[in-house]
Amino acid sequence: MVMDMLQRLENEVHVWMSAPDAITDSEILAAYALLLSVDERERLQRFHFDKDRHVFLVSHALVRKVLSRYANVVPANWKFETGEQGRPEIAGSAGMPPLRFNLTHTHGLAACVVTRDIPCGIDAERLVVRGNPLAVAEKMFAATELADLKGQDEEGFLDRFYVYWTLHEAYCKAQGLGLTRSDNRYAFVAEPTGQFRLETSDVMHARATDWCFHVSRPTSDHVVIVAIPSANCAEQKILTEFIVP
Repeated sequence: MVMDMLQRLENEVHVWMSAPDAITDSEILAAYALLLSVDERERLQRFHFDKDRHVFLVSHALVRKVLSRYANVVPANWKFETGEQGRPEIAGSAGMPPLRFNLTHTHGLAACVVTRDIPCGIDAERLVVRGNPLAVAEKMFAATELADLKGQDEEGFLDRFYVYWTLHEAYCKAQGLGLTRSDNRYAFVAEPTGQFRLETSDVMHARATDWCFHVSRPTSDHVVIVAIPSANCAEQKILTEFIVP
């Protein structure tokens, strides 16, 4: 089973999702806590609100249990480190499969993307009005993205805002970069298919056409976007499954 899952990653990208709010069994949650490292447990206790601790616990148990589907490592034994660009990576990888992963969580959803030795980024956002999204867009989005956003009707505005925000987050996470104020060096452009492509004139992002962005809406309240480097987006298989880890 483990070798089969690992072999599938040669031609597929796997996205695993969970609904933290649906996991309330105290025994299951206690078992999740035992999987965490000392550092993760310390981070868990820093959250002020129970709901934030709950999402953190479920999402980090999700990562550990998912990775153990691809290697003969028990979930509690995975060790992680921060890579050169600040992205979490598997530590002590000598003799381990070349797995890459990225985690995201928001209210009501946790998601983890797994690849075989391919940089990846994932971001999930809940579509809810917070603050002044237009003011945020004017600071963070490229000019063409802002123009597209302003052209949306009231119903489509919030969805498109979160799509652009999530695209930027997933792309930056895949490269291990922090999300920064847009300087119009690159912009996302909507395709007729409902997916998006990256356009740029900047050297840093010169190979923009070699990136694929997969937009999905696993629930009526969430948008999830996966970013991976690939020259053939049409043939890239991205498989998604909801699980209770």
